[in-house]
Amino acid sequence: MAWWQRLLTEGGTEAWWAVLSAALPQLLLPQGAGISSSDLYRQTVLRGVPDPATQQPLQQPQQLRFWIAEHPYGSMPVLATPCRRDFLWIVRALAHRGEPVAIHAGVHAQAISGLIHWGIIREMGPQARARLIVLHDGPYGSVPAAELPIGLDDQAWVEASTALRLEHELTHLATKRVLGEMRLNLLDELIADAMGMLAALGDYSAELFQRCLQGRWRSYVGQLSEAEAAEALALCLARAQELERVLSTLQTMPSDHRPLLPWLCRQRLDRPIHPPADPFNLGAPMNCD
Repeated sequence: MAWWQRLLTEGGTEAWWAVLSAALPQLLLPQGAGISSSDLYRQTVLRGVPDPATQQPLQQPQQLRFWIAEHPYGSMPVLATPCRRDFLWIVRALAHRGEPVAIHAGVHAQAISGLIHWGIIREMGPQARARLIVLHDGPYGSVPAAELPIGLDDQAWVEASTALRLEHELTHLATKRVLGEMRLNLLDELIADAMGMLAALGDYSAELFQRCLQGRWRSYVGQLSEAEAAEALALCLARAQELERVLSTLQTMPSDHRPLLPWLCRQRLDRPIHPPADPFNLGAPMNCD
């Protein structure tokens, strides 16, 4: 994290973007089919020799924001932009090696690990790799503010969405770090959205979870039959309703909701959610049964 901390001291956006793009030269390379196997990619990214001919590829570089998100299970550097095109460029550059892969319109966040980061490699050796969260400022789940079951205007919902999205990604990373896996399934989405809503809104809404899940739930049941997928969704939504009721009765829930994560990770889709036996000890060691 020391390298990322120093980046915060670089001054304005133009200054730290210059340092960041020098450390991650893949951000500046042209994108297209086959770029990841080209001599240009090998020279620039794999060998760390920058190409002096590269140009600024972003539409709104001045709108970029960078910060370090603190989390009890591991802090993460975060790069955010309100420009959808710039978000897609950064994600393709860093997560897909510049290849023009299709990215679903509902995707507004990407946690990336294993990054070839020459600033860190030069300090820590050739095996060192970096991690980064990339965010796009847009309505969570592509749900407009007018369709929310809560009273937020467009701007407030976008701001809440960014906070929700970030905590969602940090929750996935926390479960991977502590439990050894980060699963793309409906239970993990229920957990991550719950943590995200609590962080961004201070409350959990099963109806909001359902609306935000509508555009993406099939991504997590692709290996199931149609009947099995429908059953999994029904179980997930039932657990969401129970979770809302349980959380609404926890009078001792701390203002920092992250101690709820170990308890949430002990839940299952195929059994009801009950209040924790000891609400004062929600943060017991995280494990799954």
